[in-house]
Amino acid sequence: MEFRILGVCQWKSKIKAIFAETFLAFGKGDFGPLFYWPKDMEYTKVEEAAALAAVENEAFLVDVELKPNNVITVFVDADEGLSIDQIKMINRKIEAELDREVEDFNLTVSSPDLNKPLKIFRQYQKNVGRFLKLKYNDREVEGKLLEADPEFLLLSVPQKKKSAPEVELRIAFAEITEAKVAIRFK
Repeated sequence: MEFRILGVCQWKSKIKAIFAETFLAFGKGDFGPLFYWPKDMEYTKVEEAAALAAVENEAFLVDVELKPNNVITVFVDADEGLSIDQIKMINRKIEAELDREVEDFNLTVSSPDLNKPLKIFRQYQKNVGRFLKLKYNDREVEGKLLEADPEFLLLSVPQKKKSAPEVELRIAFAEITEAKVAIRFK
């Protein structure tokens, strides 16, 4: 049996099937898909399962990444920090909500590392008293987070001269493009 590739079907920039025409020993054969790619999971289904699992384990959902071939990465955090047991229980709960028999997946549950930007307001609340690196209005500043309000952040920014008093900056959330916890060594 021989195959002649006739076309590739794309949907949302993902290849779903390659169509081919088969040639049998005595002439033309059938036209049909050579093979199919599996359908990716629904983001909302994964997000709902992750949010429920986080709340049940005294944590909160930060982000869900769903990559091709159903590679799922869930980032969770807790106000008092996460334990390995909490992460393990969240992982098990999400796996129980998603059916491997219907769609196979690779699941990783983790707390966000220091290199990841803060994504949700609750992370800002958790980090009051810590130093943050903020990018806003084409500026970059590093300062101690004094207050996190749903409308703004209040930062205490040290000046270049140690004798100069610290300046308090009030930055609206709408202006912030990126915020990360600053790593400081004393």
